[in-house]
Amino acid sequence: MITYRQISTNDHEYALEKELRDRVLRMPLGLHLSEQDVADEDRQFHLVAVNGQDQVIGCVLVAFSGTVAKVRQLAIEGAYRGRGVGAELMKRAEQAIRARNIGTVTLHGRVTARGFFEKLGYTAASEVFTEVTIPHIKMQKDLIRTSRKI
Repeated sequence: MITYRQISTNDHEYALEKELRDRVLRMPLGLHLSEQDVADEDRQFHLVAVNGQDQVIGCVLVAFSGTVAKVRQLAIEGAYRGRGVGAELMKRAEQAIRARNIGTVTLHGRVTARGFFEKLGYTAASEVFTEVTIPHIKMQKDLIRTSRKI
């Protein structure tokens, strides 16, 4: 059974979240999360997916700046990919964004994840660019128009 919970940087799951992000998102690129990468995370929205053994197997982070929301990172443990964990994390993150009366969410997605985000209603908003050594694309979603369809 997978549970989803919002956490803060003071919760014990935060260390597990950072370890997951480092292992899944940075180490395959020969990188590690830096102090700059985690700066200001105490002011961001953190949502984790936890399995029955209390392991953090997925997470999403959202940064807010005024009326702008940006999904910073989404990481899913390899064994849990393709099982709806990422989609559920994104759905719940979008609910939190809507709760702040923010109508548009953006993200810089890896080009390899473009199809995943398009299935969730995101559209390309830039040309491909390099970020953390690999190709990314800016994507966005209008949450106001999407919520009217629901």
